[in-house]
Amino acid sequence: MKNDLDDLIGRLKQNDKEAFNLLYYMYAEKIFKFSLTFFNKEAEAEEIVQDVFLKIWLKRNTISNPSTFNAYLYTIAKNLIFNNLKKNIYRKKYETYAYANQQTHKNYTENEVLYEETKQRIEIALDQLPKKRKEVFLLSRREGLKNREIAEKLDISIKTVETHMSLSIKYLRGVLHIDADKIMMLAFLIFFSI
Repeated sequence: MKNDLDDLIGRLKQNDKEAFNLLYYMYAEKIFKFSLTFFNKEAEAEEIVQDVFLKIWLKRNTISNPSTFNAYLYTIAKNLIFNNLKKNIYRKKYETYAYANQQTHKNYTENEVLYEETKQRIEIALDQLPKKRKEVFLLSRREGLKNREIAEKLDISIKTVETHMSLSIKYLRGVLHIDADKIMMLAFLIFFSI
């Protein structure tokens, strides 16, 4: 067999395709079984076999010692297998990353839609408030004025400002069906983003 292998490799180096085919049939199944121990799918193992023999054909002139040809084949196979496994790991990491970002983006989009809907509902509800009550509420939430500052600006008592704020929040809570803390937070977020 050694003489046969020496002859086949000598012919391979002279671009003999028949010698290449004979080497393929001698070693392909062994490389396939070796590759299959690393992969779950036969298609991946078959791809390794094809890549090994492609490299053999492309580097046929560099094969120097026929006695180490078997080790040379397995070294090529091992390197291709490890590269393929690395690619699979990176692909899985990327898929996990992409999925997580897609979910984040999806949640962001849903939150954005909810935010815009709530903002519209608050604007509509505010338009239903009496003029003075709306003015007090907006001075408090949009302008960030304190009750005392609102009272001075509108020339009304602090107690009247407190009453307007209390009635505004109660009305918004009823219309929007949410609690007072959420109304204050939504109003703050919405009015300071306008």
